[in-house]
Amino acid sequence: MSSRGYAFGDSDLARERLALVADTFEPTTRAILGEVPPGDRRYVLDIGCGPGHATALLVERFPGAYVTGLDASPAMLAEARARVPQADFVVADVTAPLLLPAHVVFARLVLGHLADPRRALENWADALRVGGVMVCEEPVRYRGGDAWFERYERAVTGVVARRGASLWAGDALAGAPEPRDCARVVDRVVEHTVPIARAAGMFWRNAATWQHETPDGPALVEHFRRLERDCADGSLVWEIRQTIFVRNRA
Repeated sequence: MSSRGYAFGDSDLARERLALVADTFEPTTRAILGEVPPGDRRYVLDIGCGPGHATALLVERFPGAYVTGLDASPAMLAEARARVPQADFVVADVTAPLLLPAHVVFARLVLGHLADPRRALENWADALRVGGVMVCEEPVRYRGGDAWFERYERAVTGVVARRGASLWAGDALAGAPEPRDCARVVDRVVEHTVPIARAAGMFWRNAATWQHETPDGPALVEHFRRLERDCADGSLVWEIRQTIFVRNRA
């Protein structure tokens, strides 16, 4: 994605967090990729690919395809190239029109960091060939009832909002009209249960990047590190919106 406005960084700690995110949500991603309709799937783009975890799933799902990951961070892409040597990776601003034609455009947890998600969806759809698909996964909310997690949600939402974006893009995705010449063929919210200790591990690594931007930041990092270290009991339920668009005409 564009590095401008991205709150979560590309440090070693950020890449650790993304590894946890990828492992945590791999089942939901595998499920939605399994529902991509059959057709010509030679050219596959992974939008905001980061260190390439989802790219590896795309290579597995579409064997023989030309898979390309796009991201603004050279550090992320260096790790992605090592992880997925079968794919190509390009430094790019994913908010700009795509220069590559595509049979599949995939974006996971990207729209929530963009100032204009609607324009991004239009740009991505414009790259699709007829019969091509655009697959998006975005969070709607999580449920857990713990005051610390509510504090984290308020803090991280504010951090992202100050950069001009809205972290919880699932609702925006649901409310957006179909990109031109596209039809929405899958649109659902799935629930995914995540252990508290795993969520805490993702959250403190995230908060460590922006902790000094908010009064709660240092306390959140300390608390969630302790929850992860102590293997705290309990779970959160993530609600994730999954959408597939198909381009039906040129």
